[in-house]
Amino acid sequence: MTAAAAIDRQSAKADPLVVFRERADAKCLLIANGYQDLQSAVDELWAAAERAGLVDELGADEVQRILSESFARWRAL
Repeated sequence: MTAAAAIDRQSAKADPLVVFRERADAKCLLIANGYQDLQSAVDELWAAAERAGLVDELGADEVQRILSESFARWRAL
């Protein structure tokens, strides 16, 4: 693999925070349509945040704020 190909592959990686926010929105949609319950969705999202290193990077309070923001948007609809 050339150095340029390695750089290309790295730059194509999605931002973990963006992915996390999108996952949270998707979970909210599942809950709103009765396909998943709130507690299991939050547990799965928290585990995903830990795997992605977001809890260590941002802190637990910030991850909780992001989750509450996503769920609050969906509750308002």
